[in-house]
Amino acid sequence: MKEIQKKLINSVFIVESFNQGWIIEKLMQDLKKELELRNIEVNIGSEEKYNGEEVAFHSRAFYFKKINKAKINSVFMTHIDSHQKENEMRAISREADSIVCMSENHADLISTMAFKGNIIGINLPNRGGNVKRNRIGIFSDHYNDGRKNEKWLAEYLSKLSDEKRDNLIVCFLGHNWENFINTINQFNISYEIYRYSRTMPGEYHMQKEIISNLDYLLYMGFDGGSMSIYDALLGNTKLIISDQCYHKGINSAILFRNKSELFDIFDNLINETQEKEIILNQRSIQHYTSKLLNHWASIHNSEISNYSNNNNKNLSSEQEDSVKEFRSRYKTSFLETIKSIYRKIKRRL
Repeated sequence: MKEIQKKLINSVFIVESFNQGWIIEKLMQDLKKELELRNIEVNIGSEEKYNGEEVAFHSRAFYFKKINKAKINSVFMTHIDSHQKENEMRAISREADSIVCMSENHADLISTMAFKGNIIGINLPNRGGNVKRNRIGIFSDHYNDGRKNEKWLAEYLSKLSDEKRDNLIVCFLGHNWENFINTINQFNISYEIYRYSRTMPGEYHMQKEIISNLDYLLYMGFDGGSMSIYDALLGNTKLIISDQCYHKGINSAILFRNKSELFDIFDNLINETQEKEIILNQRSIQHYTSKLLNHWASIHNSEISNYSNNNNKNLSSEQEDSVKEFRSRYKTSFLETIKSIYRKIKRRL
């Protein structure tokens, strides 16, 4: 399919009627960069700067002016929040070759509202970056008798794949952890260690600052509890702690009674992080661009749209309820009417 895209779509003009530094303008810059990485010629600017590109992608839907020389006039539709905007977009859809909605849900919805043309929904992409890794801290000294159950942590880390280990940073606040760190270091674990002098002025305050920047404070021992849980509560840091003594009764804490329950908690943390990574990858600019190119290619090939024009006929009761709920959130004001009139004039000039 990528080879087909290259043959069909060679150039794109992103129509930017004006630039207010809005997030949509930043999205269009991201799209431009991604298209260029695929060896597609891209220009961006007002309608007057059009230079024969195959696709005209109109980033400001409500200021749409069809470029007749473009093979495809595609409109990026943002939110509709008034009857005036709905009517405007319905009229625009009769002139445009395609309407690109901000989500599949939105496309499903407007396809029932008498909009014309090829309608597609592509979830808005994120702007890149990596999911923040979980920083889990232990605020305690290490003891040779193993009372803090640190061997559980070593066992769990030893069984993780490299991909899953990359989701964690383990922080140690206290003394005598060096030998244990040498043990887990062989598992390619990222860690931080903090050892302030006990006589250092303000040391405890610094440690509390570190705790407040953790995602979780971990206490694995069953030796009567740890006062560090109160430092975590003060710092609004989440707790993963043993189910014992004065640890009980803290409803916001994640409690465990044994090694197996602790391992389940660790699994859930890593799975949540990986799920976020999957969602962001599915909503990346790369994925967005591929779907957009496929959409334009299907129009170029005169393929049938994913969405038929329903024209509000034979709607199911569920569809009718969805449209009614959507319209119930519309803004109604005299100012909206004035804005709508202004946009109509701008489109005709």
